[in-house]
Amino acid sequence: MTKKKISFYTSKNLSVSTSRRKAETRTKIQLGGLVIKSGLTNVFSIAAGADLQLDSEAREKATLLLGALIETSQNLTLNPTQKEGLAALGHAAFAEHFLTSKEKVVR
Repeated sequence: MTKKKISFYTSKNLSVSTSRRKAETRTKIQLGGLVIKSGLTNVFSIAAGADLQLDSEAREKATLLLGALIETSQNLTLNPTQKEGLAALGHAAFAEHFLTSKEKVVR
């Protein structure tokens, strides 16, 4: 294979991994937003801007939040019918609080 072809395939692979990484980062940011909008950061007294890795007090609060999320995940695995109720609750929350006024009109 020529150097030009190798360079093309290498840059193509880098482009795919970069776009995948960007998509994963976007999803993580959106999930973080959902955690904040759910009120869980308030429940566990996690302040905006807290360093959840280096600040030991903030890390302890993050540990509690993670435990709550893990417990929820395990409960949903054991009782999948709860998903319907949670979906309805989430849908209502989006409709009430999180959709823009333009989106509310369309619905």
